[in-house]
Amino acid sequence: MKHTKWNFENKTVLPISLRPKYINKRDELGHLEIDSILGRRNEYSYIISIVDRCSRRVWLIKAEYKNEYYINKLIYEYIIKKDIKVKSITVDNGLEFNALGIAAKKLGVKLYKCDPYCSFQRGTNERINVLVRRWIPKGTSMKYVPQIYLDDIYFEINSMLRN
Repeated sequence: MKHTKWNFENKTVLPISLRPKYINKRDELGHLEIDSILGRRNEYSYIISIVDRCSRRVWLIKAEYKNEYYINKLIYEYIIKKDIKVKSITVDNGLEFNALGIAAKKLGVKLYKCDPYCSFQRGTNERINVLVRRWIPKGTSMKYVPQIYLDDIYFEINSMLRN
């Protein structure tokens, strides 16, 4: 039993079933959900959305490639640059997030991976992605969407009145 406890405490990437229940209450800032928003088919450019579960604050990052190590570096550097408070990270099973455990380890937080085809486990993020689609409709090429436009979009979303 001691081995199981040690393994849980020292492991960085865990399944969502092991995520503590207090995170679901949304009482604490710093529990993030991360997802990708795809553009046109067969295109490599896409958007990464980061959402705080408590405040529902959103950040958008443009990604040029789907390489997992590139995405890991991109997210880590963005979190450090924007000074985003992080206590835990929840992501889906996308291949682009396979190396995100490296960033989680550097940040000293746990990374929780959702079950396949269970988008409701990251409901806050899915709702934000719907809001982003107001500015960038489905099927739009992300290749020519600049980061400054994404900054404007997330400023608008963060300025919205929400319950």
